[in-house]
Amino acid sequence: MLSRSPRIFPTASLSALLAFATLGEVQAGEQRYYEVKDTGQKIGYSRVVWRDAKWQDKPCVHDSTLVVERGVRDMAGQLDVFETRTLLELDRSARGELYYQRRRVLEGRRMSLEEVVWTGSGYEVKFQIGKEPIQRHSIDMPRPVVVDTEAFLHERAKSGRLRKGQTLRYLALDLRARAAVKVTVEVLGPDTIEGPDGLVECVKVRESNPLSGAVSMLWMSGQGTLVQLQDDQGLVARRVPALQAMDMPTRPATFSITVSSRPPLPRIFNADRVQVKILFKPDKNRALPTFPSSPWSKVVRTSGNVITAELRSYDTVTPPTKFPVERPERFARELEPTPLMPVQDARLKQAARRVIGGETDARKAAYKLARYVHNTLAKQSPDVASTTALEILAKPKGDCSEHCVFFVALCRAVGIPARRASGFVNIGNDWGAHDWAEIWTGAWIGADPTTGEVGTKARYLFFGYPDRAGSYPARVSAQTAGRIEILATEITEGGVSLSLSLSKLVLRDPPKGNYHQLTTGIEIEGLPTGWTVSMPRTGRVTVRSPQGMTANLRAMADQGDTLSRTFGNAGGNTYAGVPAWVQQYGSTKSVWAHSRRRFVEVSISGGDATQQAILEKALAPTFRIPKPAPKK
Repeated sequence: MLSRSPRIFPTASLSALLAFATLGEVQAGEQRYYEVKDTGQKIGYSRVVWRDAKWQDKPCVHDSTLVVERGVRDMAGQLDVFETRTLLELDRSARGELYYQRRRVLEGRRMSLEEVVWTGSGYEVKFQIGKEPIQRHSIDMPRPVVVDTEAFLHERAKSGRLRKGQTLRYLALDLRARAAVKVTVEVLGPDTIEGPDGLVECVKVRESNPLSGAVSMLWMSGQGTLVQLQDDQGLVARRVPALQAMDMPTRPATFSITVSSRPPLPRIFNADRVQVKILFKPDKNRALPTFPSSPWSKVVRTSGNVITAELRSYDTVTPPTKFPVERPERFARELEPTPLMPVQDARLKQAARRVIGGETDARKAAYKLARYVHNTLAKQSPDVASTTALEILAKPKGDCSEHCVFFVALCRAVGIPARRASGFVNIGNDWGAHDWAEIWTGAWIGADPTTGEVGTKARYLFFGYPDRAGSYPARVSAQTAGRIEILATEITEGGVSLSLSLSKLVLRDPPKGNYHQLTTGIEIEGLPTGWTVSMPRTGRVTVRSPQGMTANLRAMADQGDTLSRTFGNAGGNTYAGVPAWVQQYGSTKSVWAHSRRRFVEVSISGGDATQQAILEKALAPTFRIPKPAPKK
């Protein structure tokens, strides 16, 4: 259910070196090798070859970069290995201006292609993933932009024209924004650093992207080439001898994308508001992330290495809204095809129409699509890190990334504006990296196809939009990964707010027979004298009657499942006034009741019908909208 969060390297710094990796034969020219580490773990290596060439009869530098990267994603103990090989070839002027770029990515058996060509008035861009339809667009520009900081500084460093205190700027290409971004380079002065053959005298510079806030340090040699790059997301690329670079670890680098929920919150799927404290381990190489404000979450304060955020439900009641939307130009980017979502393809359109049938209301149609994706995709990691909507249609499996891509593509295919969102989500026992969606049904609302929801509750910590210009979820993810704890401190459900102090997660009033386990929402009211309750802060609750009846109770988030999907025909049974699956075996009774986005299991042994009726009545508050907590 939770998603991987792949490492994305900054586009403005050494794009040739820091593109994920691949193929290619060694060509004549200067060769350099780099080992690449992420938060201290080696994830791969890069080989860079420069040679003189021509592009459309213009003298240029041909840059061929091979990068090999391998890592393991740890998703709550489920380990998935991903390996990519990328070959990036480009032609540029001596001043670093980009004329042509081709990136080929091999992942498993699938090859992807990206081409960028200067036309004289801008760039033509072509994308293709595997055998999917080719996607094209144009970017108008008055002149070519610079490839990266190394190419921009090469001649200056080589001729000794970099002086401490200088500030330089250049325009780089932002493919997602389809525009140029101005990168600032500050010369910090001379520095000595370890190179492939010993110490190297370098000039140290700081590169800053004003849009993303990304900062990188680069060490340039007197020959005008990069010796080391270090960014503020934990990445280090260092020039080393070839054999050292290509010596990959026997056990690949492993990155966990989940943390345990403190406390566990099976009731989270019905929360209207949740306040959390995000505790960061200090890391001198990584800045604290800047969590963007969104309808799902906003930061309310920062103190040292602790960020307090408020998570909110995201749903708006609107009149029935037809689709495709009127004036679709308002939602051009939220309806367009992309390499992952070729929404103009007839197969996707037919699949979406088949699911929604004759539905004309956007929200109801989106809900049908969300339930279809939730019910159809097998919860299984795919073989590649980014699967296309057509690949998912052909082989319906995946984690939340695939659920999200498929759902957004289906929505767009029938004219419902939709976009992907990324961040962390709470599913009860864990927080983890996740992809979900935002859709337009008369107003923007949240949607989560992994759990089949349209209209989302307060369990999402937003990092950004993967497809939207000016949004940088991969940067937030990289600065967060492996260094956080998330502590939920307050939850609001049904208009009632409860403090989640770890020392007071249970409210007890034995004389009145009242008990409330705040983490699960299991609430007992009015038990007769003589009945006993064992209610820990989290976990199983046990109720005993004086006559020998024992009932064990536990609650769990439904994860989007329903009684009928889980148990089949429940026979119209109810328990404490809500739908339930009930089985009676002599003096043993098993109940699975569903309400407030939880399954509550009640296992009863011994006792008679009268005692069972007393218990059922006492459990009624568990299934109702919460009542205000008793005064202390």
